[in-house]
Amino acid sequence: MALGTVPKFSIVVPCHASRAWLRPCLDSVLSQSFTDFEVLGVDDADADGSGRILDEYAAADPRVRVLHLEENVGLGPARNAGLKECRGEYVLFLDADDLYLPGSLEAIARRIDDTGQPDIVLFDYERIFWDGRLVGNQRHDAFAREGAGVFTAAERPIFLTFLEIVWNKAYRRDFLSLHGFAFTAGFYEDAPWTYSTMLTAERIATLDRVVVHYRQHRTGGNIHATSGRRQWDIFDQYDRVHAFIQSDPELAGWRRFAFDRSLDHILAVLAKPERIAPEDRADFFHAAHAFAKRWKPEDYTTDRSRRGFRRWQLIYDDYATYSTLKVTGKVLQIPSPRKTAGKLLHRAKLDPNLAVYAASRCTRYACNPRAIYEKAAELAPQVRGVWVIESEHLADIPEGVEYVVAGSPAYQKLLARGTYFVNNANWSKDVQKRPGQVHLQTQHGTPLKTLTIAPDFEQVDHWDFNLSSNRYSSEIWERTYPSYFEELEYGYPRNDRLLAATLEEVRAVRASLGFDDSQLVLLDAREESHFDLGRLDEAVVLDANAGPRLDDLMLAADVLIADYSPLTFDYANLDRPIVLLIDGPPRDAYFDVTEFSPGVVARSAEELFAAFRTGAFAAPEAAKHRQLFRERFCEYDDGRAGERVVRRVYLGEDDVPAITPLAERSPAPSAYWSNRHA
Repeated sequence: MALGTVPKFSIVVPCHASRAWLRPCLDSVLSQSFTDFEVLGVDDADADGSGRILDEYAAADPRVRVLHLEENVGLGPARNAGLKECRGEYVLFLDADDLYLPGSLEAIARRIDDTGQPDIVLFDYERIFWDGRLVGNQRHDAFAREGAGVFTAAERPIFLTFLEIVWNKAYRRDFLSLHGFAFTAGFYEDAPWTYSTMLTAERIATLDRVVVHYRQHRTGGNIHATSGRRQWDIFDQYDRVHAFIQSDPELAGWRRFAFDRSLDHILAVLAKPERIAPEDRADFFHAAHAFAKRWKPEDYTTDRSRRGFRRWQLIYDDYATYSTLKVTGKVLQIPSPRKTAGKLLHRAKLDPNLAVYAASRCTRYACNPRAIYEKAAELAPQVRGVWVIESEHLADIPEGVEYVVAGSPAYQKLLARGTYFVNNANWSKDVQKRPGQVHLQTQHGTPLKTLTIAPDFEQVDHWDFNLSSNRYSSEIWERTYPSYFEELEYGYPRNDRLLAATLEEVRAVRASLGFDDSQLVLLDAREESHFDLGRLDEAVVLDANAGPRLDDLMLAADVLIADYSPLTFDYANLDRPIVLLIDGPPRDAYFDVTEFSPGVVARSAEELFAAFRTGAFAAPEAAKHRQLFRERFCEYDDGRAGERVVRRVYLGEDDVPAITPLAERSPAPSAYWSNRHA
C-alpha cells in the first residue's frame, strides 16, 4: 500500500501472550477476498514471540504494519496505540486469537455503502470452542427482526443487550476522532467503550452475518488461571459507564438499563470460579454491593425474577443468602469406587526425591525421558529415577536401571509416592495427580503431520511443564493442548548427544556397526518406503526403524533420506545433507515441507538417484536450504537441553544456561565428510 493511501479498513490486532493463535488470526484477515485494508499489529511487549510473528507477516505483506511497544500496557492502551496509527475510513478491532470468516470484509464494505457510511456497523459472531464446537450469539435473531435501515441505540435498544465487546463492530474513523474515544486500562475495558460509542452514534447499521469466530479458551487444571485482583477492574470500568451516562442529561433514560446490565455482568463474573476464587468471593461480593450503592437510581426496585433476586442480594449486601443458595444449588456427586480407592492409596507421603519415568506408552527406555534420566543422575544424583515398563517390554530396560512393571503393586506404590513424573506420552488413566506432584511432558518430536487425535484433557491438565525445541512447536502445542502449563523452550535432551559427540565417538559408533570413514552411510527414515534404495551402490543404507538407538544411527549416518518423518528435525541438528523423497500425494501437514525443505526434494526414484549421481544432495544450494531449516527448527537444541530441564524442574533453578546461538554450535562431525575434507 502506497504511503498516504487511505484504505477502506484499518484492522487493529493487539498481541500479548497470543502466539499460539496469531498466525491463524492473521491468515484469516490476509486471505479475505476484499483487499483494501491495512493491519496494525500491536506487539504489547510480548515475550512469547508474537512480535516476531508480526514482523514476519509484515515482511511478506505490505498491508501489515507493526508497532512494538516498549512495555506491556494491556489490551486497552495497546488498542489505543494502534488506533492512533490508523489511516482507514473504518476501524475494526480483532483480538489475536479470533478469526474472520471468508468474505466478511467484502460484506461489511458492501453494507457500509448500502447504508450511507454510518457511524457504526454491528455484525454477528459465533463462539468457537477448543473442541471445534460452534455456538451462535444468543441474540442473533435481533439482526433479522430489528436490524433493517439505520437507527440510534435509543430506537433499537436490543443491540445494547449484546455482550459488551468491541470486535463485532466497524467504526467510522472520523466519528471516533470527532468524539475522542479511547480505551481505558485494565480488565473489562470493552464496557466503557461500547456504551459511549453506541450511545453517541447517530447512525448505526447492522450486518446479519457471522463475521468473527470468538475463541473460547479452556481454564484447564488451574481453576484460578484468570482469577485475582484484576477482576476487581470491572467496578472501575462500570463506574466510567455510569459517570458517562450521568454526565449527559439526554442519557438519563439509560440509567436503570445500564445499572441492571452492570449488575448482571458482575454477577456473571462472580459465578465463575476460574475468575473469582472461593476464598475471594465474599470480598468481591461486598465490593459489588459498594458499587451498587454508588449508582443505584432513585426509586429503583428489582423485578420479581431470579435475576432480579440476585440483583437485590447485591444491593442489600446479602452475601449469606447468596452463598447459601449457591452451595445448596449444587448437585451432589457420589465418588466412584475407583477414585475412592485412589484416595486411600494417596495417603502415602510423597518422596521429594523420587522421579517416575516412562516413554512411548511404557514400552521403551528412550527419547527425552531417557536423556533427562541420565542427565539427572549426573547433576541431581539425590533424585532416584524409576522407570515404568509394560511386562512384554522388559528387555528394553538396560541392566542397572531401576523399574517397575506397569499395573503391579510396586507400580501403585510408585504412583502414590513419586514427586516427579516424566513422559513423552500421556500417562494411563490410573495416574491421578496428587497435590505436590510435578508432571513434565517432553513430547517426542517436532510436529509436521497435523495432529488429529483429540487430546485427553484430563491428562493435559496434569502438565506443569511442556518441553519444546523451537517456537514453531510451542505454537502448535499451545493450540493443540489448551491448558495452563509452563512451556520450557529448552530444546530436546535426546538431541544433546548430536551436538556434544566428538569425531572419535562418531567413529566408534560407526565401527560398532561395521563401517569405516570411507563409506557413505545413508539413514532411511521414510515412513512410506515405495522402493528399495539398493541402487545407490556406493552407499550403505541403515533403517531408522530397526536396530540400535536412534541417536547412534543419526551419529553414524552421513545423509538422511526422509519424507514426513519427525526425525528430519532432529537430524538437521547435525548439519549434514538431507534429501526428502516425496513421491506420493501431499499429506495433511502444518506446512508444506517441500516449500521449506532442509535440502534437495526428489519426486521420484529417478530424481533421488540423480541427486546422488550429480552430487546435488550435498551441493551449496542444498546447504542454504538446510541452514534456513535449522534456524527455524533447531532453535533451542544446543547440547544443553537436558541440563536446563534438570536444573529447572529438579533443582528449582530459574537461571538456567542460556541458549547457544546456532552460529556458535559445533555439531558432531560426520566421519565420511571429515575424511573427504581432510
